[in-house]
Amino acid sequence: MTTDVIRRCRPLLGTFVEITADRANAIDAAFAVVARVHARMSAHDPASDLGRANASAHRRPVAVDPWTAEVVAAALRWAQASDGGFDPTIGGRQRARGWLPVHAGDPAPDPAATWRDVTVTEDGIAFARPLALDLGGIAKGFAVDQALAALRDAGAAAGLVNAGGDMAAFGAAWPVTLVDPLTRAPVATIALRDSALATSAGVRGGSGLDFAHLPHRAPALTSATVAAPACRDADVLAKLVIADHPRAAACLAAAGAEVVAVERRRCAA
Repeated sequence: MTTDVIRRCRPLLGTFVEITADRANAIDAAFAVVARVHARMSAHDPASDLGRANASAHRRPVAVDPWTAEVVAAALRWAQASDGGFDPTIGGRQRARGWLPVHAGDPAPDPAATWRDVTVTEDGIAFARPLALDLGGIAKGFAVDQALAALRDAGAAAGLVNAGGDMAAFGAAWPVTLVDPLTRAPVATIALRDSALATSAGVRGGSGLDFAHLPHRAPALTSATVAAPACRDADVLAKLVIADHPRAAACLAAAGAEVVAVERRRCAA
């Protein structure tokens, strides 16, 4: 990217979101839509759409923001396409690991609950039984897509949105360096243009890499990076790839996506 650009960073979506573009007003508009996703789809906020659904959608449909309904519907489509390999109802397991909070008044999730117990209608989101919905595997990618659309709508000629490694770009060839998740050493550099990228990886802990945030992974894989037309889909697919799920290849093909990098190393779980 040779044109003068502005780069700004804010803490959102449980990570740092960095937006780069050639217009300040476009960056402001992009951060506004990321904040909307953060406010509506956070599992950490009991007043969010997700928090309200997890508290009472097993009793009656809960009205939600159209974006929330869109993301939940997309999550359910990927759950079906992957035979449950991607499951947005893992919130109960994530709570047990300490990755998600339990709010006052939340019912205990039914151990038998799955994504098949979730429906999205014009009335909102409904659960067939108590469960804990978690959109952490798809909402961040959706926010990146919406931020990129906001940049375009505000007149930016080129832009890059990076939400903790989930990223998308348009209008220029943006160099992106992929790194080893343990050492942070560069392993590859690619040019990102009019496309999206997402990586699933272990995070550095005291004795190596920690994978507690990933419900499934292949023992030999430490990271997987997927390129796709939409970051929402890349976000989901990277998780299927790092899990070495048997439906991963079919899901990649369905989304017009491809694996661009995989890190393999023997690593304790």
